[in-house]
Amino acid sequence: MTRARDDIDAALLRKGFRKDEGDHHYYIYWNLSGKKTIKKTKMSHGSSYKTIGDPLLGAMAKQVGLTKKSFLELVDCTLDQTGYEKTAFPK
Repeated sequence: MTRARDDIDAALLRKGFRKDEGDHHYYIYWNLSGKKTIKKTKMSHGSSYKTIGDPLLGAMAKQVGLTKKSFLELVDCTLDQTGYEKTAFPK
């Protein structure tokens, strides 16, 4: 299963992640209270990475504290920011 890099980028930005530019795109999560968290992931912006495959999707999911299934729900917009916080930051 793959996802378009642009779709992942847009979904992360809608769900509270902010992009930090460099040689890679780093996405750092800012919670609903507006505080920076330790959750982050990165994505290459090289031209050969138009789609992101299973191994990298799994790695990105782990970096942000989700299972791959939940990460795909976050990208596909069936998991919202509130749901992400409940899943990735359990009390």
